[in-house]
Amino acid sequence: MRKTFLCFLIALTIFPLCLSGCWNKRELDTLGIVTALGIDKAKDSKKFNLTYQILIPAEAKPPSAGGGGGGGNSSTKSVWTMTSYGNTLFEAIRNATTQSDRKLFLAHNRIIVIGEELARFGLSKVMDVLERDPEFRRLNWFIISKGDAKNIIETQHPQEIIPAIAIENLVKASSATSQSVQVTLHDFLKKMTSKSTDAVAPCIMLINSQDTETQNSQNQNRLKINGAAMFKNDKLVGWLDEKETRGLNWVLGKVKSGVIVVKSPYNEKDLVSLEIIRASSKIIPSIENEKIKILVEIHEEGNIAEQPSDADFTRLDKFTMLEQRQSAAIKEEVEATLSKAKELKADIFGFGEAVHRKYPKEWKKIREDWRDLLPYVEVSVKVDAKLRAVGIITNPDKVKE
Repeated sequence: MRKTFLCFLIALTIFPLCLSGCWNKRELDTLGIVTALGIDKAKDSKKFNLTYQILIPAEAKPPSAGGGGGGGNSSTKSVWTMTSYGNTLFEAIRNATTQSDRKLFLAHNRIIVIGEELARFGLSKVMDVLERDPEFRRLNWFIISKGDAKNIIETQHPQEIIPAIAIENLVKASSATSQSVQVTLHDFLKKMTSKSTDAVAPCIMLINSQDTETQNSQNQNRLKINGAAMFKNDKLVGWLDEKETRGLNWVLGKVKSGVIVVKSPYNEKDLVSLEIIRASSKIIPSIENEKIKILVEIHEEGNIAEQPSDADFTRLDKFTMLEQRQSAAIKEEVEATLSKAKELKADIFGFGEAVHRKYPKEWKKIREDWRDLLPYVEVSVKVDAKLRAVGIITNPDKVKE
């Protein structure tokens, strides 16, 4: 009994010592919280150029309930940007301490933007740090810029007091058109290291718009996410435009919403807008006489969203023609993407992975040469598109003559 009581006292003495979990705590007011990071290749050098969007906590507050105007109208900046250089990415990150009085904290970073020149040069060295350092979260949005990433990080947004949030919202909102892709750091790392599939990433760019509210019109930069960057191994090899990107999403089964515009079966000059409601796809590989074939099956359902003419689509023959044109438009987008990917020998569709799953023995023989074989793979596209609804009216109102 005495021994049991003694052991109990010892346990009570030692146990609290094991609960000191704040030994490495860092106070918020000693950190520079990074919300977006841009990575460029330094001009005429192999050095890295990093641009940080750093939060100013005292200014990053939503507007008061009784105050006037939103965060975008405030003249006070809620973030500041800083640039550092280094022979390696990690050295560039550490060199930032010479300019910031606070240690940069990357665990709350939302956005990673890679400059076009660096992406074409190759990302293998960059990805090592992003994968190895525990502060970089795998759920960061991974984006490729047309031009320098520095310009993207430094651009303010009129609707958000923190520009990184605006970029994140642009990425998420792209699902409304399905004309971009949503890729995290984890997604990109997985595809970049794959022997059967090549990576893609959303494209971000600066566009100019006229500020008509001021007396003297000025060109202002705006951010736009549209299209996609196409990679082969770790290098950027080309861009997909809006339709080509949606063609990719059709194959991958990632089309969630969007609009297809086709010519009216009644009058070729009239256009009909068809809303995409849902879609799915299958990639079916086969090997015949030692020749690889791929069948892509796409099923889509949509509604008539707009047709400004007085055409009567309650007629079955015209309604069927509209569905056929819908299918043809989808097939055209897919084939445009297939053509570009084959030309660049980049498997962004995951065809190689589909072959690997179905024919593992045959895959072992061709995996090293898969990208060279890709242009010769016969790909067939089969689209089944259906219109389910016409809205709350069957025919538009006619104006009295």
